[in-house]
Amino acid sequence: MGIIMKDWLLTLYYELSALDVGVVKRTLAIDDDDGKTVFSYYEKGKPVLGQASMVFIHGFSSSKEAWLPVIKYIPDGYHSILIDLPKHGETVDSKDDRHTIDDVLDKLKLFLDGKKLVNPIYLIGASIGGTIVALFTIKYPEYISMICLLAPPPMKQYESELIQQLRAGMDHIVLPETVEEFYGMVDLLTVKKVEEPKAFVDKYFKSRLRVLEQQREILRSFLEYEYLHLEQYYDQLKTAQCPALILWGRQDQLCVVEAADYFSKLLSDSQVKIFDECGHFIPYEKPEDTAKNIVEFLDAHSYDIIEDSTAF
Repeated sequence: MGIIMKDWLLTLYYELSALDVGVVKRTLAIDDDDGKTVFSYYEKGKPVLGQASMVFIHGFSSSKEAWLPVIKYIPDGYHSILIDLPKHGETVDSKDDRHTIDDVLDKLKLFLDGKKLVNPIYLIGASIGGTIVALFTIKYPEYISMICLLAPPPMKQYESELIQQLRAGMDHIVLPETVEEFYGMVDLLTVKKVEEPKAFVDKYFKSRLRVLEQQREILRSFLEYEYLHLEQYYDQLKTAQCPALILWGRQDQLCVVEAADYFSKLLSDSQVKIFDECGHFIPYEKPEDTAKNIVEFLDAHSYDIIEDSTAF
């Protein structure tokens, strides 16, 4: 069921960060066959007629706060929503066992229904969040205006050495159990060094430990089932009609940069941007460049939304 319990230092840090970028924290309760889920999310701006709302999906073992560095560079006048997925961050879920990715897709749909957004959305996802974006686009295309994929795990043909190690049980690569392993993870997955104060990093690491076993179960389930079927899932992207922006870090050691071309070939109307001196955590390492590319892509394709709306 679980929520990451933050102590006062983390709470203060996130509250100040949210204030700095101009987001407001909200909750939205939804009910389905699994019971009640109370989504925690940040929102900036209001829906704009003829402009897609941007909905940001974080990656594995992450939270909505991962997008705050990017949102800082999203200009006023755009509508942004940053969600904590079930079993992550501050979203409270009454289901005790794990969710499949398909469960997450259905809950995301219910969240979007609850928000009552008029226009189709611009769905943006990082890492496994990118996988969720891709699969949501396949399952619920009517909700989508355009998408942005930030280094989602590709099919097995592009399997990195780090993913091989994860499949062999070396969970500490993405689920560190010690502070030393945490810094080792950062060194592996980023080019940029951690600049936050050590006291904050220590508190952040301890907050992750509280849900370590739950996150480990989610990871193992993904690697043992969904990961093995990714090629079959992704192949359906060939039918997607929406424009797609693909962002990747050239030094990504987890999801290799060559996979960007794989996704580009699947998505007929796609644009690829590779960031130099950037690893897997793109929103952390390249927040301003990420925001710039996302907004420019939105502006370039907003006419599609206007044309669609005039057809009714």
